[in-house]
Amino acid sequence: MTDYGTRVYDGILDMLSSAENPTPLLRLRRVVPHTQAKVYAKLEWYNPFGSIKDRVAANMVRDASEKGLLHDGQQLVEPTSGNTGMGLAMVANARGYHLVTPLSKAIPAEKRVMLRVFGTEVEELDDDL
Repeated sequence: MTDYGTRVYDGILDMLSSAENPTPLLRLRRVVPHTQAKVYAKLEWYNPFGSIKDRVAANMVRDASEKGLLHDGQQLVEPTSGNTGMGLAMVANARGYHLVTPLSKAIPAEKRVMLRVFGTEVEELDDDL
């Protein structure tokens, strides 16, 4: 069994799951009524922002870079404040891309603040658009 408690990462993107750094699984023994069944929970909160969408964001940026669709100095735009937007904010910040997120003013202030903390330019829009 690997001891993941001693891992030290050089950057936030290194925390994303991979073959060398798998997302932990936990066998659920007490909540399953049948003893012959083996049920596992995948602990996605081990991702940098606690969501599977962290990997989605990282893979979108990686794929676009590998295909030559994304270059240094380009701006990314993501109209969301959800988990994909938060993951993309992290990836854009770590990779040096400028991210703009057009959002409704109805989005909770906490989400707008978190996006700004990671260097995202938040464009607040009226809901009547």
